[in-house]
Amino acid sequence: MKVLLRCTAVLALAGIEVWAQSSAPVIASVVNGASMAAGPIAPGMEALVLGSNLASPSSFPTSCARTSQVTTTCNGVVVLVNGKAAPLLSVTSTAVELQVPFEVTGTSATIQLTNQTGGQTLQAAPFTVAVAPVAPGLFTLDNSGQGFGAFYPVLYGPYTVSNPAKPGDTVLASGTGFGATNPALADGAYPLSPTPVVANVTVTVGGENATVLSAVLASPGIYTVSFTLPTDLPSGNLLVVMNAGGVNTQAGVSIPVAAAAPGVTIAGVSNAASGTLMVESGSWVSIYGVNLSATTRLWQPSDFVGNNLPLQLDGVSVRIDGKAAAICGISPGQINVQVPADTATGAVPVTVTNSIGTATGTVTLAAYAPGLFIYLGWVAALHADGTYVTPAGFGGRPATPGETVELYGSGFGPTTPAVPAGQIFNGAAPLADPTQVRVAIGGVPATVSWAGMVAAGLYQLNVVIPPLADGNQPVAASIGGVATQDGPSIPVQN
Repeated sequence: MKVLLRCTAVLALAGIEVWAQSSAPVIASVVNGASMAAGPIAPGMEALVLGSNLASPSSFPTSCARTSQVTTTCNGVVVLVNGKAAPLLSVTSTAVELQVPFEVTGTSATIQLTNQTGGQTLQAAPFTVAVAPVAPGLFTLDNSGQGFGAFYPVLYGPYTVSNPAKPGDTVLASGTGFGATNPALADGAYPLSPTPVVANVTVTVGGENATVLSAVLASPGIYTVSFTLPTDLPSGNLLVVMNAGGVNTQAGVSIPVAAAAPGVTIAGVSNAASGTLMVESGSWVSIYGVNLSATTRLWQPSDFVGNNLPLQLDGVSVRIDGKAAAICGISPGQINVQVPADTATGAVPVTVTNSIGTATGTVTLAAYAPGLFIYLGWVAALHADGTYVTPAGFGGRPATPGETVELYGSGFGPTTPAVPAGQIFNGAAPLADPTQVRVAIGGVPATVSWAGMVAAGLYQLNVVIPPLADGNQPVAASIGGVATQDGPSIPVQN
């Protein structure tokens, strides 16, 4: 999962490039796409070929990953690694982002780059780089290879000074260079499901061992590692070191961690989609705190009783305004629950009870509390074929003006027929008054062809993308005059 602006964009936007068609491409270096460090490349890794005249000049990287199989030719550029064509993710005249073919082995590789432009075929001098089975690196929020890493809670994030991790949190990290997978994958292919790596992966945080839950290839060149923070971590910006197959990631990557508190503590309660403090009956809520649960898991089929959603998981129960709430996931630092049926408005109490004790907080109930879910940093949306709406290279593809996409959120109010909170729902219940829904994309009003509930507490808005320029366009929705959160955007490409 690649969750950051690529460094290629920074390079391309650094200044105005001067280009001469007759100038041959020059490879200056090959670096790890996450750590930005020179050194060995590894099979399956995202690497950056840096230099000059590598492709036709552009003010923004040309995205190559537009299909389920990443192309090996992009904007006239072809890169061979030991004679094997590499899948290309993006290109500019100064940087080519590629996935190292899985077939590359040995101790060194020859990089050959050809650029066909203006009727000419221009070739860079061969460039030699070391090869290793693994060359792990971690992505960082500023793409420098150091500072805060690209570390996310399971569904929300990223972790920053204002949104620190908590001891016991389950963290999702993004990196590259973790090597071969089992089963093996084709070069440039998007996995149908996250595919485990062969190398043994360990993690330390602040020098303490974290529990690694999974290490997988999520999209071409991009690996994700899920791990649980130790419960006794001190507060501060703590260094994170991953080790894959005996090789450490780069130094200087950290995660901000908040101080732990003794006992069960609720630090905050918010709308699970928008992150705001306002929720509605039947909407999903995230409860944050310390020692909320001794285990980390989502609900399972065995937790359901008939048509009812589970009211407790591993001894953890939640009450909102005195009413039992259905629980879909627990962890020491976060619990996700559905607000039970309630006609109250205003501040109401929230209690969490487990084997340690009980903690109390508050949340505000309202008639409408709309929020849009976020996926990998963009609004959670699907194309009609079920593919995620993301920038190319992130496992999906951008939206196109004129197409209808499905946006997902919570808190958009009553439906006809009504869907009871706390019960399984599989179907499509339209909003009781869909005329109240408003959606704007890029500031332009968008047509909403259908809006309603499609699962317990989950709403779907079918929206037609208006005529817009390429780029990340802000998305805003409202119902009953209540707006969704600021910040969500959707990638658009004509």
